Amino acid sequence: MVKKKSQYQIILYWLLLYPLALWLGFALTDFPNTVHFLDLSIFVILTIIVSMFPLKIVDTNISLLQGISIAVFLYFGLFTAQIIIQLSIICVLIVVKVPFKEYFRYLAMTLMFVWISLLAGLVYDALGGETGPYQHEHFAWIAIVAYFITYFALNHILLYFVRVFLYKEQSVDLVDKDTWWDLVSECLVIPGGLLLYMLYSQMGIPGIFYVSIPFVAITIIIKMYHSSQQINYWLKQASEIGQRMTKHLRVNDILDVFIESLGSRLPVDVAYIVDSESGEYFHPLRLYEKTEGMIVKGKRLRKDEGLSGIVWLTRKSIMFDRKSRWQSLSDQYFSGKAESVISVPMMHNHIVVGIITFVSKKKRAYEKHHLLILEILSNYLTVAIANAKNYELTKRKSEQCQLTGLYNYRFFENVLTEMYAEYEYKQQDFSVILLDIDHFKRVNDTYGHQSGNEILIQLAQLLRKLVDTNGTVARYGGEEFIILLPMTNMLQSYKFAEEIRTCIAETEFKITNDLADKKEVTIHITASIGVATAPHQGEDPMELIRNADRAMYTGAKKAGRNKVAVYS
Repeated sequence: MVKKKSQYQIILYWLLLYPLALWLGFALTDFPNTVHFLDLSIFVILTIIVSMFPLKIVDTNISLLQGISIAVFLYFGLFTAQIIIQLSIICVLIVVKVPFKEYFRYLAMTLMFVWISLLAGLVYDALGGETGPYQHEHFAWIAIVAYFITYFALNHILLYFVRVFLYKEQSVDLVDKDTWWDLVSECLVIPGGLLLYMLYSQMGIPGIFYVSIPFVAITIIIKMYHSSQQINYWLKQASEIGQRMTKHLRVNDILDVFIESLGSRLPVDVAYIVDSESGEYFHPLRLYEKTEGMIVKGKRLRKDEGLSGIVWLTRKSIMFDRKSRWQSLSDQYFSGKAESVISVPMMHNHIVVGIITFVSKKKRAYEKHHLLILEILSNYLTVAIANAKNYELTKRKSEQCQLTGLYNYRFFENVLTEMYAEYEYKQQDFSVILLDIDHFKRVNDTYGHQSGNEILIQLAQLLRKLVDTNGTVARYGGEEFIILLPMTNMLQSYKFAEEIRTCIAETEFKITNDLADKKEVTIHITASIGVATAPHQGEDPMELIRNADRAMYTGAKKAGRNKVAVYS
């Protein structure tokens, strides 16, 4: 980012040095006897057309404008070449999406190239070069080569100083890969420029078309080829990202991979993914905000408003390159920093199940191939999330008791085994509480097995509430329940077991008398509880559970029930 002080210095230098360079160029130019403005207009149009198709090969910008500028310089003189080069620089900056609010970049580049043109022209003149119509006997090859070398060298030297001292870039090399690519492109373009100069000198306007039409055609073809290469690159990236997503079986992990992968490849300041299958409001699945304050916090998105609402209603993607084009549709969900927006639907069985939206602070940050790739990846994401949800549902069913909704014993045993594995690193005690409902057979015989199930369900809800996030509750089997308490010693687990026993005894359980009049009755139950603490009272999961079971039967059941016993 260029500081304000540097911006003011650029403005000052431009006001002082830019008019001077143009005046010197005008004074040193030997204008042709007759200047055909139609011819100049064709050169200007040619310059604009070539500027609209900048090439980027191997991450390097390749300029084809030098061929036109040298033809103009050799025929019309230094001042005309300065004007043509200035026009081309402005066109290129516009095409590569430099915003006008960064006016200092336009000033810096035009100032730099007007002086490069001037100095290269002075070298050409000093070595005996002449401008005007082509004459074989006066063609100064040495002067032309010197002009080319001077222009090329000054271009890279001044760009180096601009990057280092103006933009404060780190680790900038004077000669790098871009320098060699630029040299190669210049060597390829300069002969075309000389040919354009010669044919125009001999044939006039037809000579321009003989060279410019193939010149522009080749430029467009190379540009189209490069665009296809870009699309192929992004298709490959989409395939890789899709494969990474399908490797995960948790929805949150899939969303993280999606945001991380695209956030590192696209200019993304805000990304959010919402579920559109949850009532009248969108339900947020994931929110990424690189720059704080770009989203209005606490605002709920309705399905019939904002950009997401448009995508949901139309089932079509949208893309805007600046704020002025979407601001009236956004319902002020974004702050004033947002500019470019791209939003695509997540489709499943022809239904919009979600919306993906990316936002950037830069204008014209997204291109058509970005939209295409995001639409492809939205399909990957939709399928991956659906598969993950199905897996999680199946896994949850396999881990849960269908009657009570608690974890089953198999899941509990896995958690307990992991707890033993972690003990080696944490060195913290943990306890198991095993409880059995007293005289549960009497409940079934008196009120019916369905009523007994109601007791089990209500007791499961009570245990889940008491334990909350402090441990894991599971149904051990029949009327027995088991609790795992991490980071809990024997005394702490005993006190907690007493709280559970007391709470069970004081709770009123409401059931339906299934064997008699079907009326609701209130009963009280009690439970006998055994406690064992690892690792001292069990060196492995089976031994710990077995000892808790022994404590429950010998210390609680045989002692009269409705008691808590600790294994010893």
